[in-house]
Amino acid sequence: MHLLLPYLIIFIIVLNYAIRKGTKSHRTRNQEFLDRESEANQVRRKDISNLNYISIPDNLPLINSGNDTFDRLVADNPAIKRNYERIQGLRDKKILNLTGISNTDLKLSYGVANLTALTEYDDNFTCLATSISALGHALIDNDDIDDAIAFLEYGISIGSDVSSNYVDLAIIYASRDDTGSIERLREEALLLNSLSRDVILRQLDEILG
Repeated sequence: MHLLLPYLIIFIIVLNYAIRKGTKSHRTRNQEFLDRESEANQVRRKDISNLNYISIPDNLPLINSGNDTFDRLVADNPAIKRNYERIQGLRDKKILNLTGISNTDLKLSYGVANLTALTEYDDNFTCLATSISALGHALIDNDDIDDAIAFLEYGISIGSDVSSNYVDLAIIYASRDDTGSIERLREEALLLNSLSRDVILRQLDEILG
C-alpha cells in the first residue's frame, strides 16, 4: 500500500490538472460563443435578394404531361402522391440550402433581422430534399426507374445531404455497370457541409467495392 501511495498522489494531481484545464477551455469556448452571438445580434439587415436560391425546374416528371406510368403511380400510390405534391407546393416558395451554417453565422453574414426568413428558406430546402429522396425511392419500388433518376439527380444537383438520395442512385448506376457516375456522386458528396457526409462516402465506397 505504501508503494502505491506516491502513484495515487501523482494520479490525483494529474487528474485535477486535466479537470482544471478542461474547465478553463470550456469557459473560453463558451465566452467566444457569447462574444460572437453578441456581435451577430448587432449586425443590421443586409440584402439577401441575390443569394443562390433554388428553383424547381419544369423538366422534372409532371402529371398530365404524357407520362402514363408516372400519372398512374401518382394517382394510385399515396406515398408518391404525397411527396410529389410537397415538391409542387414548394415551386412558389423561396428555397436556400444553408446546411451546416449556424444561426450565428447567418446573423453575422446577413443581419439578425433576416434570420427568420433565412430559417424558413432553409426549412423549405429540407422539405424539398427529403421529399425528393422519398419520392425517388418510392418510384424505384414501383419499377419506374427513369422517373426516379430524374428526381434523384435533381436532388444531387441542389446539394441534398439525404443519404438515400445518393445510395439509391448509386445502386441504379451499379446495376448498369456505370461506375463513372458513382464516382461523380462521390465527388458531389465530398463537397457536402453536413454531418451525413462521411456516412454517404462510406456507403458509396461499399457500392464501388
